Amino acid sequence: MTSPAGTTSDAQESPFFPAPRTCPFGAPPRYTEFREAGGLHKVTIWDGSRHWLATRHEDIRAVLGSPHFSADVRTPGFPLVHSNQREHEGGLFLRLDDPEHARLRQLLTREFSVRRTRGMSDQLLSVTDELIDAMLAKDGPVDFIRDFALPLPSRAICVILGVPYEDHEMFQRHADAGTDLGISHEERARAQAEAFAYYTALVERKRREPGEDMVSRLIAEATGPEGFTLEQLPVLVGILVGAGHETTANMLGLGLTALLHNPGQRELLASRPELALDAAEEMLRYWGIVSTDPRRVALEDVEIGGQLIRKGEGVIVSLVAGNRDPRAFGPDADEVDITRRARSHVAFGFGSHQCLGQNLARVEMQVAWPRLLERIPGLRLAVPVEELEFKTNSIVYGLKSLPVTW
Repeated sequence: MTSPAGTTSDAQESPFFPAPRTCPFGAPPRYTEFREAGGLHKVTIWDGSRHWLATRHEDIRAVLGSPHFSADVRTPGFPLVHSNQREHEGGLFLRLDDPEHARLRQLLTREFSVRRTRGMSDQLLSVTDELIDAMLAKDGPVDFIRDFALPLPSRAICVILGVPYEDHEMFQRHADAGTDLGISHEERARAQAEAFAYYTALVERKRREPGEDMVSRLIAEATGPEGFTLEQLPVLVGILVGAGHETTANMLGLGLTALLHNPGQRELLASRPELALDAAEEMLRYWGIVSTDPRRVALEDVEIGGQLIRKGEGVIVSLVAGNRDPRAFGPDADEVDITRRARSHVAFGFGSHQCLGQNLARVEMQVAWPRLLERIPGLRLAVPVEELEFKTNSIVYGLKSLPVTW
């Protein structure tokens, strides 16, 4: 059965995806319109191909939780994010379907379990205090992204994986290139080749001189016929490094911006730090920072939200639109409320391909924001909010910089 919304979308020109956020604090207006109209709608991506877009919370969970869709970028009809994606990510565990995906994912979960990541709280608090000390020593204003939001998750993922933090400028540059939708095929390929060379050398060094870290464990326990090949590890480690700091760094900056922009919420968290868990979930819901993913392709005909998706047709989901769905989060879903029970958000995706590092990201946010407000009670934006520069053409939404003072 094809819905009226689907028919209308087919008959009209499909808007380009991803659409801009005309208000930096809101979802793209076109996606809000799609969500309220119901059904799935066609959009056009960078290569001119057209695919379905899901914007309702219920429809997004239906797509991501269904075995009738594939996450494999090699599957015909898959809506690629950019021209390098199939070559770079084809065959990686995160792009495989179950049961192969689930089997390989299990080899990676130990270091990212709830118990392990919560056990890092004291260490993260120590790093947080160190970064705050360095900020205060500069006497403001400082760039919160450079001086806090990037170093905290970067240091954490380096400890877990065994990557030297002194190389952070290099791997952050590679991560920026990997998420920038505006660079050319050649530029992205060059950055990927540089990253592969770096992580190949790292894996070889860990093979010769193993340590107490995840990369050393993977080499010792998870390579071979039933695990990863040594040739796969450099790309895998690079993706874990990038994902382990890039998204959380953007969330730390955006979350602080939302708190400073909403003084009532800031004061509430400052006076009740026990709300840190709910605050983290609410900020994840509110911002929905992954702008281009997840994406799937139908393995057979399947109906979602009243729309028939044919085998071989691609589906993209808008996490920010789904996370602002009033049917799931109430009529004030466009507002920040750190007392909201927002755990059902889809900021980390949904289903078996949910973000591997979500537990670590939660702990980092829960530690950072209350400590910042406790130690720098006068923390405020150093420029008018209208002057903040947001990343408008990136896989991951965020701020280019965040000037703050006190």
